[in-house]
Amino acid sequence: MRNRTAPFIRRALASGAALAALAAPLALASPASAAPVPYAASYTAQARAAVADVQAVRDADGTYRLTWTSTLPGRPVRVYASTDPRLRPSGRRPVTVTTDGSVSVRGLDPLARWYFAVLPAGGTGTTTAVRAVTLDGVTNSRDLGGYPAGDGLRTKWGTVFRSARLTPATETGKRQLAALGLTEVVDLRSTAETAREGLDPLPAATAHIADPVGDPDQAVPPSFPPSGDPIADNYRLFVTNPNLRAQFADGLRRAADGAQRPLMFHCTGGNHRTGWMSVVLLEALGVPDATVRQDYLLSPNTSDAYLDAAFDQVVRDYGSFSGYLSQGLGITPDTLAALRSALLERV
Repeated sequence: MRNRTAPFIRRALASGAALAALAAPLALASPASAAPVPYAASYTAQARAAVADVQAVRDADGTYRLTWTSTLPGRPVRVYASTDPRLRPSGRRPVTVTTDGSVSVRGLDPLARWYFAVLPAGGTGTTTAVRAVTLDGVTNSRDLGGYPAGDGLRTKWGTVFRSARLTPATETGKRQLAALGLTEVVDLRSTAETAREGLDPLPAATAHIADPVGDPDQAVPPSFPPSGDPIADNYRLFVTNPNLRAQFADGLRRAADGAQRPLMFHCTGGNHRTGWMSVVLLEALGVPDATVRQDYLLSPNTSDAYLDAAFDQVVRDYGSFSGYLSQGLGITPDTLAALRSALLERV
């Protein structure tokens, strides 16, 4: 078993402030329209508009580009920016009012994490953010918010993040990390990796939780024959090894606990161990399999074959993912309900 665990660790190693004052005016990179359009209350008595396909992209120069479609083209849409993912009215900044389906904006604090509200007049709006999280020096960091979860629900932005190791963060990266306001960082690196790479450069208010996956004393004999692909076999070990299951179960329980959010999961590359932790979380929240897989494959050095190996082992051992959650990870219905209540919101 030790020889099966070691290739995973070796390959994983090869793979990964305060906020500025919000009073400064924003600069539109390209005018949304020749003149602002009135945001009239009378629209509420007419057909309700809604926006869809809302996307946010951050360019290298710090410009944010937002695009969307509207069920009622030509209806004014108000756009707000905030460092608070809940975009409460007291803390959000108006960006523009436009009848176009896009806006570009610059002038936002580059050290902060920004969220946007897109609200059509008299209609139903939504919030969005750039999925990739900018942490200078750190790779493969992103937000698990904004994913559909069925029944008109989606995952909340700014609540759970995933990343590669944080130790390469520059001074700018450390300030950007502090701006996320994390309560906890769950570190899935092995004890040996942490000793070699160093502790995470976290602000004093953020707790570091060591949940190592891949320590030698966690090894147990595998219950399946080797496939010849050590990484795929390690994905099966995520499912069969009780010591590793305990670490992933702990991650779910922490995500369900409001006192420990917002939080971040990371390992070395942010792809395999963090990848499976994110898969487990999104599956528990009811995110569709195709979307879960899409998020997983955003990380480098991932493969459909690796994820298929884990899913296959889940079915072999527990019959379904819900069986894996309840029997394999020991997640109770109360914990699952708390997790969904905390991390899902109505669109």
